[in-house]
This record gives sequence, structure tokens and C-alpha cells, in this order.
Amino acid sequence: MDRRVVITGVGGLCGLGTDAASMWKEMREGRSAIGPIANSELHDLEGMTGAEIKALPEHDIDRKQLVSMARFSLLAVLAAREAMRQAGLSCDEGNAHRFGATVGVGGLGWDVMEETYRALLLDGARRVGILAVPKTMPSAAAGQVSLSLGLRGPVFGVNSACASANHAIASAVDQIKLGRADVMVSGGSDAPFAWGVLKA
Repeated sequence: MDRRVVITGVGGLCGLGTDAASMWKEMREGRSAIGPIANSELHDLEGMTGAEIKALPEHDIDRKQLVSMARFSLLAVLAAREAMRQAGLSCDEGNAHRFGATVGVGGLGWDVMEETYRALLLDGARRVGILAVPKTMPSAAAGQVSLSLGLRGPVFGVNSACASANHAIASAVDQIKLGRADVMVSGGSDAPFAWGVLKA
């Protein structure tokens, strides 16, 4: 079936801003988000620069949900919620099976991976938290977007290096064109600012 696919809402956050409108404004004005990294956990990496998200936008994600997410998943959820609001779409029991998500991730949950290694190798822990693997796997972002928005259609992660987000969006278009979904939330997310990643 040849279905027309359109973008009805966007969301995002990065070093330029914590919503799509502020990011777009900064880009149009030619601003750069590259600067010294202020994260106190990375204090001994002198001279390190990057496009750091200094603060997250206000949100209502509760502590229980936050504990189950690595940072890249949280960023994906915040952007997906903004896109759904902007599109004026909502998911309910009657249509949830027609809503899906694809999220591209270039890496994985580096923050959780590093925290886990530190616990095992430096702090002498005998085991890791039960959420370590589900939080770090590249498909976690798509899964968390699905859980947060109540999506029950096709949900999967895409991991193809720097092309991950574009690949995820193309895959979302395919899901709609093939009749597997009416709405797909799609994009990309990464959070590589972890000590070991930057030190390497």
C-alpha cells in the first residue's frame, strides 16, 4: 500500500535547548552549543568540550520510572512526549496497537555501564543491579518511549552508528507504508558524556 507519511510533531533537546523551538531558534541564529563540559563527575578531564545538556526541562516522570532508565532513554522519552504534544496526538486502549516507536541509538547506556563497572571493579560489589542490562541495551530507548506513551504497535531500536536516527526514521516510515502502524514516534538519542568514554 502506498500511504503518504507526514511529520505532525517534533520534539528534541540538546546542548542548544531543551525543546524543539529553542533548539531551532539557536540553530537559525548560528549559535554553537560546544563549550567546556560542566558535569562535576567529569571534573578531572581538563579541557574537555562538548555540546552538553546543562539542565533537563521540567517533567513529571516519577522516581520509579527514572531509576529504570539510562540517560539516553530519558532524553528519548522527553523528546517523544514533546512531539506527541505538538502533534496533538494521544494513545488510548482503542488505538494503542496502531501507535509504535523506533529510536536510533549510536551507543548504549554509557552512564549505567560505567556505574556498573565501577561498582564491580572498584567498589568490590559482588553483583550488579537487576536493571543494568535492560537499562544499557540500545533498544531500551524505544522501549521506554513505548512504556511512557502507552504505545502497543511496532517498537524497536535501531543501532547503526551515526546513521541510527535517520535509519530509525526511515524504518518508521516503512511501518506506516506497510500498514503496520498509523502513527510512529521516531528519532534518535545518545548520551555519551561518561568519564570512560571521554577519557578514551
